[in-house]
Amino acid sequence: MSTSGAQANDDRNVNLRAEQTLREAGWRVCALQERDLKPDATAVRIPHPELNGAFLYLLYTDRDLCGLVVAGSETADPHDLLADADHLAASLAEQHQRHTWQARALPFRYGTNGHVWRFLNALDAEHLNGTPAADAPQGGARSRYVFAPARPTTVTRWKRQAVQRPEAPSLRARLRRLPEVHLDPQRKLYDAQRRAIEGLESSLAANRQRALIQMATGAGKTYTVVQASHRLLRNAGANRVLFLVDRFNLGDQAYQEYRDFQPADSKKPLHEEYPLKHLSGARSGLADSDKIVITTIQRLWCMLTNRTPPEPGSEEAKNYEGGGRAGLGKALPEVRYSPILPPDSFDFIVIDECHRSIYGAWRPVLEYFDAHVVGLTATPIGPTFAFFENNLVSQYTYEEAVADEVNVDYDVYRISTRITRDGSKIPAVTETQSPDGTIEKINTVVAQVDRVTRKQHWHQQEDDDEYTAAELNARVESTSQIRTVIETFRDRLFTEIFPPEADPDTGAILHQRSVVPKTLIFAATNRHADTIVAEVKRAWDAGDRFCLKINSETANPSKAIKDFRNESEIRIAVTVDMIATGTDIPALECLVFMRDVRTWSYFEQMKGRGARIIKPEDLRRVTEDAVCKDRFVIVDTVGVTEHAMVDARPLVQDDLRELPSLERLLRACEEGAVLSVADVSTLAGRLSRLGQRLDEQQLVRIEGCTGGRKLTELVTDLVHAADPDRLARVRGADNVGDSASETGDGPAGTDQASPAADGAAEASADAVLEQALRPFIEREALREALLDAARSRLITIDHISRDGDVIAEGVTDVMRAERTVQDWRRFMADRQDKFAALRIAFEERRPLSVVQAQIDEILGLVSPPQQRWTGQELWKAYVDLGIARTRRRRNAGLPELLSVLRCELKLDDGRFRPYRDTVGLRLREWLARQETAGVTFTEEQRGWLGRVANVVATSAAVSADALDQHAVCRAEGGWSRFRTVFAGEVRTPGELIDELDRELGA
Repeated sequence: MSTSGAQANDDRNVNLRAEQTLREAGWRVCALQERDLKPDATAVRIPHPELNGAFLYLLYTDRDLCGLVVAGSETADPHDLLADADHLAASLAEQHQRHTWQARALPFRYGTNGHVWRFLNALDAEHLNGTPAADAPQGGARSRYVFAPARPTTVTRWKRQAVQRPEAPSLRARLRRLPEVHLDPQRKLYDAQRRAIEGLESSLAANRQRALIQMATGAGKTYTVVQASHRLLRNAGANRVLFLVDRFNLGDQAYQEYRDFQPADSKKPLHEEYPLKHLSGARSGLADSDKIVITTIQRLWCMLTNRTPPEPGSEEAKNYEGGGRAGLGKALPEVRYSPILPPDSFDFIVIDECHRSIYGAWRPVLEYFDAHVVGLTATPIGPTFAFFENNLVSQYTYEEAVADEVNVDYDVYRISTRITRDGSKIPAVTETQSPDGTIEKINTVVAQVDRVTRKQHWHQQEDDDEYTAAELNARVESTSQIRTVIETFRDRLFTEIFPPEADPDTGAILHQRSVVPKTLIFAATNRHADTIVAEVKRAWDAGDRFCLKINSETANPSKAIKDFRNESEIRIAVTVDMIATGTDIPALECLVFMRDVRTWSYFEQMKGRGARIIKPEDLRRVTEDAVCKDRFVIVDTVGVTEHAMVDARPLVQDDLRELPSLERLLRACEEGAVLSVADVSTLAGRLSRLGQRLDEQQLVRIEGCTGGRKLTELVTDLVHAADPDRLARVRGADNVGDSASETGDGPAGTDQASPAADGAAEASADAVLEQALRPFIEREALREALLDAARSRLITIDHISRDGDVIAEGVTDVMRAERTVQDWRRFMADRQDKFAALRIAFEERRPLSVVQAQIDEILGLVSPPQQRWTGQELWKAYVDLGIARTRRRRNAGLPELLSVLRCELKLDDGRFRPYRDTVGLRLREWLARQETAGVTFTEEQRGWLGRVANVVATSAAVSADALDQHAVCRAEGGWSRFRTVFAGEVRTPGELIDELDRELGA
């Protein structure tokens, strides 16, 4: 075949692919001679001399020519093809003016190579008549990638909306013109909610495709989005909003929030004006009239792939929520065009709890839709920021929410036992002494419980079994440890955790609580949760309704959560992670951590369960002796509030690589991969630890899969293969041997190995690793035996050890402050160069803008686990420790942060000096210099100088505008009066205010 013939055939194939996509989207594709302009939508294929082999498709809806597609070869750049479409849009409208929609350049333009589509809507930057919009972005409309062209019905809707609002004819144009009206005057949004909506709308007006809203748990994220959804549907003409949740019960909550919303300017509730659909049933579908849709991303995937998901509450349903894979296995979802759920189905997608790693795994589903994506979270992590292109449109921290009384603050109470701290030992033999003094040795018999079936297997302990604190509730469960923690919690509940309220003068008890507050206990595993429930009932001598386990395996967990929220007889719930995030139970007053959490974002989400505010009368409906909820208590039994938190995976520091799991390493062997030295070392370590906890039967099975070799021998081979000294000797020997045999042209006597020798040495080192890995690569039965052993479902029950040495105490503000300041000083020590530069900026009295930029840069290095290191939290810690001499612990601003930093940088003789005192000292020094220079001031002028110093003390800078904004200065006439008072002096008022800004500020 000739080159030109092959190219023509390739172009034809590409066009077939493009035409197939057009047909899938609902377009009738035909050649020019077949055009009959029926009322149905048509894509007319025509050649064009300017397109160099690419094909042109004219798009008609309702007999109107309104768009075009330029389809080129599969190697063509869609940007270039779209540029061709952009270039031809006006001339094609002229050529076909009898059919051209609105007698203007074709607005809907696509460029595609058959694999990738790029779209531009010229109406985004123009009025309907084709004239440029004054508020359009520079350079006109912005194109974007789309999965496929829009359906004809969508294009028809675009045309209809454009005619209705010719000055803002597209969705993106209308987003720039959202009305500036008061939001929800009936309910009065919190300032944070208002800022979030305004920030989101500003982002949408700037045509940012993704936006992230960070709001503290309990601060009303869902209501904020309900309000925003109404504005986008009504004022921007959005067609449909999708609200994604990751659990069915959270979908129920969001559904109710939307149903309960009554727009301020409407007599109808929102769901009657804009129909609401919760896709939860197995056969629930989407109607054209549905405007607000709530579902999980897994069920969305089912609709895309025409699969039938299970009914909520069924055993299989857990795979369709949370981190469930919905039958995907380890693969990412492959997305194809779905006529049931086309890419233009939604204009906006809201992702609740968007910090979840699930949305990374299901990212192809999100990117299938041509929609703006809005993320909601209280705890964004690195991948979250990356997905949303670092477009954080609003931020509202937990500390701010507490200060605004949107959330309640919390106290920490610690319970620590000997086994919790140190672990214990199950002896093989127990000695007892009879009354006659005889020593009797009794063999220890312990139970091992199947985590899934709960069946007990009793066996005699042959050796002492010593376990660490880290193995508690993972390999071994201590009955005494759980019982001791629960009994300590019970005994201290109304004396120290929720102590009596006493008259400060007389000591008389004013109020004593006796009803157990609504309490949520976080357990490590389902088995652990079962034991906790049993111990709670035993400790309180209570019936089954007093304490419930609520987990994904609970029958009808949504009802169980509702009952816990509303019924007064249920006082305690135990969960592993079912209620850890998202679930709203405002009456919760106590969180008990009996499992450790190392991930900052997850801990913050769990903590947020107790932060909800509640009206006193609503609290008393379920807890009759409660007065009000002004705090909640974290009872820490595992040290979760004491150790440093890490950010959630997969955000890992550059120098800390995530350790692969045993399963991942063995699966890599299955694929024939030669692991790195580090991975081989990790595999050896994991197998070594596994071998130490295997029983004889498991070891026999494994050895049967190795040809008689022991597991310890395989581990030894791996250790030797990963030994850097051994590998260095292998490389060295190969280099010496290869160099000796080389007869190249290099200079005589050189000690350098040739590139060929280096390559041979590396190959030899790889061969050593490959030899050690061969049993794991070649033997499938061995891999499966190891994985089965690693997944052992048995947990040993230690009923022998007796716990004690209980330490139970409240964590005071001073203890928290000490930890905060210690961590902050460690942070400063690790970044000495940054703080040295800041010190120089202070010493040289550089402008506030420079100092502020350096402070922002430093605080920008603070990773999420230390987000308590805000100016607010540092100031509070300094006050609690008595370093800062003031009673005001909250609402700190820049001046307070400046005083903290100056103290730590030893700029004020190593003492803490309030920033106001620093400004006052600077003013006195400046006045002294003026007096030395012979400059005097009238009494009124000195009064104004004092007011200027007051402005600096509260904002760290001063300007002419600041004098008009500051209340005291404004009351005395502001900048106008200042200018009059200092008129006629050597320095003009403007020069004087600039000098005072330099001398007193920053």
